[in-house]
Amino acid sequence: MASAELARDLAADSRTGWRVNWALALIAVFNLPVGVHAALFPRSFFDDFPVGRGWIAATDGAYDEHLVRDVGVLFLALVIVTTWASVTRTAERAVATAWLLQGVAHLAFHANHLGGLSRADGAGLLISLAAVPVLAAVAWRQPSVSWR
Repeated sequence: MASAELARDLAADSRTGWRVNWALALIAVFNLPVGVHAALFPRSFFDDFPVGRGWIAATDGAYDEHLVRDVGVLFLALVIVTTWASVTRTAERAVATAWLLQGVAHLAFHANHLGGLSRADGAGLLISLAAVPVLAAVAWRQPSVSWR
């Protein structure tokens, strides 16, 4: 979409209300704290995420500050692109497809590496990870909705 068309569409939306892809917006909101935590506090992210539960460290992988920071920054970059797609309604399906791929692969990995976690933590992990591909599928199938 040309920038003039985008500006016109955004101006029209400001008069009639925003049209936001809420499924993509939720993905961005859910992943913002993940990205900030990993990018700025990589050791804490590895040892404590989420909220002192230690799900990452429990998978028996070795800590690598570079890798954790890179993953955090990548999540922040995806949050920016996801927010943009959600609000501007451009490339919604491409962004949703990217999150669907990431979400399914991430869920599959952790579903096969639950050792070291209690049943409650394992269930919490899998449920929280399933949210991303579910929301991505909704975002892919459902057009943006108006908000006033």
